[in-house]
Amino acid sequence: AGNVVWEKTYGSSSLEQGFKIVKSTDGNFFLLGVTERRGRGDRDIHLLKVDEDGVLLWEKIIGGAMQEIPSTLIETSSSEILIAATTESLGNGARDMYLIWLNQNGDVLKERTYGQSGGDGGTDILEVESSNLMFFGYTSSYGAVSRDFYLLKLTANGDSIWGKRYGGNDYEETHKILQTANGSFLLHGHTTLTDPNHNMYSVLIDSSGNIIWEREFGGSQHDGGMSALINSAGNIVLLGRSMSFGQQRQMLFAELGQSGNLIAQEDIGNPKDDWGNEIIEVGNSYYIIGQTNSFSSGDNDSYLIRKLK
Repeated sequence: AGNVVWEKTYGSSSLEQGFKIVKSTDGNFFLLGVTERRGRGDRDIHLLKVDEDGVLLWEKIIGGAMQEIPSTLIETSSSEILIAATTESLGNGARDMYLIWLNQNGDVLKERTYGQSGGDGGTDILEVESSNLMFFGYTSSYGAVSRDFYLLKLTANGDSIWGKRYGGNDYEETHKILQTANGSFLLHGHTTLTDPNHNMYSVLIDSSGNIIWEREFGGSQHDGGMSALINSAGNIVLLGRSMSFGQQRQMLFAELGQSGNLIAQEDIGNPKDDWGNEIIEVGNSYYIIGQTNSFSSGDNDSYLIRKLK
């Protein structure tokens, strides 16, 4: 019903920020974010495990001499914790895609980086058939003119099977990868492919990385994709942000069929800035978490919306 059951804070006198919450296979929760606790001015990966009452079970800080920014984590079929991130401390360029394998106690087992001399970064990851991995991110390397979607297919050990770029000659921004019931993959984010101000952008590819279809959504102002899901009907639900349909920033919601046909589109927002970062489906509703300036007590506040189907 939206009433607070409990709330907890975790951190030190330095800056901490939370990016992701993931339910663990043992019924607890991983909290993934960053910390400046080491006092060097750069951010490190901050991973906490808490129980269902928010009691801290353990925490780990992972990082090198420069900045590391995590995106998400999964638990693999071999019961390892796998963090997808971006690193400035390791790799070949100023920034690289970064994977970290940990055991269930949070101890680092191994690390791998991917990228060349350009700016590269990791955004999202899936475990697929044969324990292979789909590592989704962005690249300014590998022949990219600006910054493109970049998808790596990897073995369970992190060895490259193939890598492919998607997008136009200008800037693309990456946010989400999903696998559909028939084994294809949806890549979701932003593009300047046809609009220099950005559109929400989705690409459906087959298991070999070949494009099945591409779709853009938005108007004449800045629009971009933030999250996506496959709903209980098997359709693709896209969540984005938009400045094309309201006075300031609003949420852009779209539902597509598997062939990319538009089923429904809606703009969700109020007179001031409203922003959706993540969407989930529960029963007959979607829940969207983000931030709002329309109903805030000053600056932006956290914002939770329940949207009936």
